This record gives sequence, C-alpha cells and structure tokens, in this order.
Amino acid sequence: MQSSINYLSLEGLPWVLAAWLGMFLFRPFATFLHELGHTIPALILTRKEVYIRVGQSESSWKGKCGKVFWEFSFVNSKEGFSGYDKTTLKKLPLFIIITGGLFSSLLNSYITGWHIFRSDFSVEIEIILVSWFCANSLIFIRAIIPLRLRPTTAFPEGPPSDGLELIKILSPKND
Repeated sequence: MQSSINYLSLEGLPWVLAAWLGMFLFRPFATFLHELGHTIPALILTRKEVYIRVGQSESSWKGKCGKVFWEFSFVNSKEGFSGYDKTTLKKLPLFIIITGGLFSSLLNSYITGWHIFRSDFSVEIEIILVSWFCANSLIFIRAIIPLRLRPTTAFPEGPPSDGLELIKILSPKND
C-alpha cells in the first residue's frame, strides 16, 4: 500500500506542515499517556497518593480522582511529571514504574506505526496517525536518553529523564 501523495514535493508540503502542526497539538495527550504509564504501576505498587502533571502547573486544570491528584496544562505540554512515594520502594518496583512510561510511549508509537503501514487510509487520516506517531516517538526518545532535561520551576537543576533514572536505579552503588 502506498500513499497517493508525494510528501517530498510541493503537493505534499501542506500535508507535511499539517502533520507537524498535529504533532504539537497531540503532544499534551501523548505526554499524558506517557505519565499515565508511570502512574498506573505506581498506584498498584504504592499505598500513598500519586500525582500526575502535564505541562506547567502555574496555568493548569487541577483535580483529584481517587488516590490520583492531577494537573493538566497546554502550556509547555512536553513537560510531564509523575509523583509517588519512592522512599518505600525497592529497585524492582521503581524499575517497573519508570519503565511503565517508556513502555506506554513505545507501545503507542508501535501500534500507530503498524496501522500506518498495514492499512490504507485517506490522506487526512494518515496525517493524523503520523502526527500521533511522531508525538509519541519524540516523547519516548526524549525520555529514554539518559540526561537532565531543561530546567523547570519544579526542577531548577533539570529533571532527570527516565533513562537517567533507570541508570541510577541499576547502578551498583544504589544497593
């Protein structure tokens, strides 16, 4: 199956721009699913409340659902955070919680990519799927690379990526 649009031409340029715009529009929702991937195992493996935030907390919607406190904002929506009681957890539960977000983003990317290449969609639907695929893939890549991310008000030194958190957990000096 092949798209009827040549995306690397003038005819394809508006569709590429639409996919790029869609990626930014989908980013807060992809970030939410990534953070939800951390939150669900945290709810199972901890006894205390869990906190999930997407975007900046200064201008967000806030609420509580059971043991989950949540904040959602479209401002700086690539920023996400899941808070839970880490002090009582051993390495394996921490590993499961941290990889939950990575697994969520990777699974969303894989399923979307599989549908893009296995099905024949209209150009409009294909662009939506490509946007969703790119949003999830960028979140996965940003999370898996072990580094400190751009500083935020909550993390002035920059929050650690999931990859950096995993290295800290797996390093022998944390035994």
